Amino acid sequence: MKLKSIFVVLLISLLLVACKKEESNTEPTKPKDAILGTWVSEGNNVALGLRVVLKTKKIVATFNENKTYTVVATDSNDVSVTYTGTYQSAEVSDTLIHPITLTQQTPVALTSQGIYQVKGNVMTYEVIQVNPPLQGFTPPTVEEGFGSTKYNGVKLGSYWVQIFVKQ
Repeated sequence: MKLKSIFVVLLISLLLVACKKEESNTEPTKPKDAILGTWVSEGNNVALGLRVVLKTKKIVATFNENKTYTVVATDSNDVSVTYTGTYQSAEVSDTLIHPITLTQQTPVALTSQGIYQVKGNVMTYEVIQVNPPLQGFTPPTVEEGFGSTKYNGVKLGSYWVQIFVKQ
């Protein structure tokens, strides 16, 4: 009888342990950066400055979770150039616009800065080279918004703003 009682107590204990709610020690998952993925800008969505200066007709940009990027720009002669590097972006609490810094490694080393905003599957994007500096140019800022790239202190408006659609 005593053995039967011990067995019943042991069985009840095992059932209680098995039914006990599991505690989770995992941290809440951080939301993925909205810029992640592959984006296409073509035709009139390509910044007017790129269409005029470089004859760019299409850009395919891929931003990866490991903070690397690949951009393939194709010009009006169907010649493509691939740019690679790393990027850093940050969230700004009072706006949907985010700053971004791109450290390009190929085909030549340079740094660009700018801003972007993602709404659904559309990204508005404005960046300009800052190192080596382009004489007279200053990059857009989160505070001034899109169209705030300046040349000799004068805002250039939408000239360097482009639209990407997520693929």
